[in-house]
Amino acid sequence: MLEIVLFIVFGVMAVRIARIVHVESAVFLEFKQSRSIAALVFLFPLGPLVLFLGPFRLGWLVAVVLATACYLPALVVARRRVAAFERAGTDRAHPAKSAASQAFGTALAGLIYVAVVLLLFLVRASQ
Repeated sequence: MLEIVLFIVFGVMAVRIARIVHVESAVFLEFKQSRSIAALVFLFPLGPLVLFLGPFRLGWLVAVVLATACYLPALVVARRRVAAFERAGTDRAHPAKSAASQAFGTALAGLIYVAVVLLLFLVRASQ
């Protein structure tokens, strides 16, 4: 049940972030920043699915690694975009910075979710 809720939450956030990046694409181009974050955020909803279905087919370790791969690229790219828009020092970059910050926060939440699931797998395996 939790996986379905997280799938929906991460899906909504992915669409929201991608929409803001699309609307603010002129700002991204003006400050010479890639809009790749709009594509990377669509990996977010795959994380809960991988952690739900992956252990049955791939094993829990591979599922955790794949789920981490759903969040880590967007985390790195988003942090770079936030830093670039902070250096811009103009109010025009604020919505683009907001989208990058949302992507960073969502990716961080996804990684925390993966860490909690990994901890639960380890606790269950030790019993």
